[in-house]
Amino acid sequence: MKTPIRSFQIAATGLDVLHHTRLKLASSLLLAERMDVALQDWSGQPVDLLVIGLDHPASADALARARALGISTLSISRRVSAIAHGALPHGATVRDINEQLSALLLATPDAADAVQGTPLLMQLARHDAQPAGMHLLQRGAMTLLVDPATRSIALPLATSLAEVAAQLDDSTWSLTAIDADTFQHQYAYRLPQRHSFEALFFCIARHRPELMPAPAAQASLQLRQWPDLSADDVPGPWLLAIARLHARPWRATALANACRIPQDAAQSLFSAAMASGLALTQDAPVTPSPRRETPTDSRFFSWVARRFGLTLFAGAAS
Repeated sequence: MKTPIRSFQIAATGLDVLHHTRLKLASSLLLAERMDVALQDWSGQPVDLLVIGLDHPASADALARARALGISTLSISRRVSAIAHGALPHGATVRDINEQLSALLLATPDAADAVQGTPLLMQLARHDAQPAGMHLLQRGAMTLLVDPATRSIALPLATSLAEVAAQLDDSTWSLTAIDADTFQHQYAYRLPQRHSFEALFFCIARHRPELMPAPAAQASLQLRQWPDLSADDVPGPWLLAIARLHARPWRATALANACRIPQDAAQSLFSAAMASGLALTQDAPVTPSPRRETPTDSRFFSWVARRFGLTLFAGAAS
């Protein structure tokens, strides 16, 4: 039985004509290994491998963006004196490039599949992603800006986070890197809304929980700070659970019972906290049976409700 042909997307940036031509030849030769490779210029889109000419002035920015997206790279540079994994010296032959492409594309197929399975916006907004400039994402009539420096996204006035969440996993999103001046002159007036990455992840947890990474079954968690949310970002009953998580560590099951919310809702809160970088996790069991609420508890949670303009306990009890 023949090995099925596998398809890969490779992009190139910063290469001179000689190395770009050799890359094309090296890519085509991979078909002999039953690897069908599509080569394209890179504008920030997710790919299986990015080939970078490090001698180009813009190569440092491209390398940072690729790392932020979790994209494997093959660099070609005059500063490299010998062939190494993921690095080739200037003047690399077609054979050198072909061997590197084969090794890099087949090295971690599971990891590559995992990256491709994560929506582009969620990759850019990860709490462990390094800031790499602004990125404009477009799909059809929807346009948004990702700003890692301020950990926020900018949206049109008529677009809600829920609408963004509904289209997150569409494969037709395009990505373009822009600078601050371009944003101010061309897009700021079109994208006046700002939402934090925290609000984004809590919204995804609410509307598209299947896209969120599942927390460990017995994990205990506390919020390091109050999430940057508005009253419209989460349902009322979630606010009580968020307040409790802000006060001390909980397990999901105990939190669901204490706040009278579904177990799935508690798990979604845990996923949002971890994805946004707000989670303080503990290995040891931490949550005893919920104690009876005191007047101090009631005053605190009532303050939370007033802050968000909600009747919190009525929502939690329903």
